[in-house]
Amino acid sequence: MSTKKKSFSDYLMMGLMGLLILGLGGFGITNFSGGGTSIASVGDRDITAEDYYRAMVQAIRVEEASGATDLSLAALEAAGVPAQVRGQLIGTEALNNETDRLGLSVGDDEVARMITGSSAFDGINGDFDREAYEFFLDQNGWNVADFEQSVREESSRNILQASVVAGLAPPEQLSDVLTNWYGERRSFRWAVFAPDSLTSEILAPTEAQLEAFHGENTAAFTLPEMKRITYAWLTPEMLLDEVEIDEADLRALYAERADEYVIPERRLVERLVFGTAEEATQAREAIEAGESDFAATVEARGLTLEDVDLGEQTEADLGQAGAAVFGLEEPGLVGPYPTDLGPALFRMNGILQARETSFEQAEPELRSELGRERARRMIEDMITDLDDRLAGGATVEDLAKETGMEIGTVDYHAGAEAGIAAYTDFRAAAGALGEKDFPEILTLDDGSIYAMRLEELIEPRLQSLDEVRDAVLAGWEAAETRKALVAEAEAAKVELDAGKSLVDVAGLGVDSAENVIRSGFVEGLAPEVSNAVFAMKTGASAVVTTADGAVLVVLDSVAEPDADDQQIALFRMAMQQQAEQGIASDLFTLYARQMTATAGISINDAGLNAVHSQLFR
Repeated sequence: MSTKKKSFSDYLMMGLMGLLILGLGGFGITNFSGGGTSIASVGDRDITAEDYYRAMVQAIRVEEASGATDLSLAALEAAGVPAQVRGQLIGTEALNNETDRLGLSVGDDEVARMITGSSAFDGINGDFDREAYEFFLDQNGWNVADFEQSVREESSRNILQASVVAGLAPPEQLSDVLTNWYGERRSFRWAVFAPDSLTSEILAPTEAQLEAFHGENTAAFTLPEMKRITYAWLTPEMLLDEVEIDEADLRALYAERADEYVIPERRLVERLVFGTAEEATQAREAIEAGESDFAATVEARGLTLEDVDLGEQTEADLGQAGAAVFGLEEPGLVGPYPTDLGPALFRMNGILQARETSFEQAEPELRSELGRERARRMIEDMITDLDDRLAGGATVEDLAKETGMEIGTVDYHAGAEAGIAAYTDFRAAAGALGEKDFPEILTLDDGSIYAMRLEELIEPRLQSLDEVRDAVLAGWEAAETRKALVAEAEAAKVELDAGKSLVDVAGLGVDSAENVIRSGFVEGLAPEVSNAVFAMKTGASAVVTTADGAVLVVLDSVAEPDADDQQIALFRMAMQQQAEQGIASDLFTLYARQMTATAGISINDAGLNAVHSQLFR
């Protein structure tokens, strides 16, 4: 019951927020002269012009957000938008008409609770603010009385809906069927027929065979639609020769990075802390006497080796234990020594020698890094001037001639990733580039800049055999290899069905899996094989074609779902909830349609035209 109450409350809040969203479109509503104040009547209730206006504004915003560019009345009517809006409003009023007939309603206290509980009307202290509430409604075309009546009606409709679908539950047989289908366990064996196990020889293809394969697989050898783009670009690397770098700057950067170039000797260390020095000493003596070992001592203290691992440590990092640990020339145990956590034993597991990179050795790397950074700043300083040149009518060719930018051309398509197309930002911009777009300076994530122009759209083209001969040959060989492997697997299946074992017909490369459910994953096994297994009968065998060969599979057994498997229980619960929601939704939809069909509907065309004239003037 608590779940249903929560769900019902959620419906009410959703309805309230829906009304608020519709209300956002109400600001600016003017008088709908000549058409009256309603656009339709449903039973004893009217749909006002203001209601229709708000709903249409919201629908137009949805269309605009989805990418629609033609938002004229003709285009929207062709898409069925106004009819859908009217249908929703008529359905709502039909249900309101029914709640009136049944006498369903909620009191003022419930309406107040719904409104004051909405965060949309909270003040700065987090509590309901009456002035904010009234201001919000006024700004969005509502008055308080009408809005609160809308909340009351929404609450009443949800009571009606809850009553119609109350007590619905899917048949147990449905849950049983779905759970058995999902949780059924299958055990099977299989042998893979892969290219490296092929026993037959694949002869070299004839020219006719290559031509036939090329003709049968035109999609694989057809270039997509491409955009021929001319571009001028400038990268930091192009300016490195122009960048002057003083040795003093390089040495300053070397000093700044000293911890990367001068690395002291380090040790791989573990530290085990004890409550007292006596406990630590006893533990060390037991380890040295062979009565225990370090790992067992760690475990006895409720820890793991990961818990006590300090990783790489310098002598200074280890405090008072540093000299003793670094005095060891091979792995060993020292201690106890005091630490911030208490007395501890230290085990040294490895020695990492000191490493120093001299300035002379690091200079090329430092020069390259500092040069690229300064080149990026030089490019940044050029952007304004380049933008001004383009605004003044310069072409990308002019930029290349006058500024040192490099000119280039690329036939761009979605799969292109070479040259400038290797940049994600360029690919995004090239994909959106149109014939009417003027060149502008754009930036790339490494500090490069570019400007581009679309020259032409190149239609998809089937490449000739000579252009893609190597790819055709590779594709033909792969296809023929797969055919040969399938044939070998089929021959093995004949022997298997005649009474031989899977090992006899496939050698030692036989794998098995037990109690696999439909959603289970078997490492190394193609998904199509698992799909085939769940279409087989116990004891049956099958050859499954895969991307690079074939698999011969045998289904050994089928078992019912594991009643103790939590995954199966969760699936059953989810299926029951989904089925219950689906049945409830379908039932209430049919009920709402019946209420609409029997309510009696009258459309006021003059009122509709008045709203349309305001929306589309």
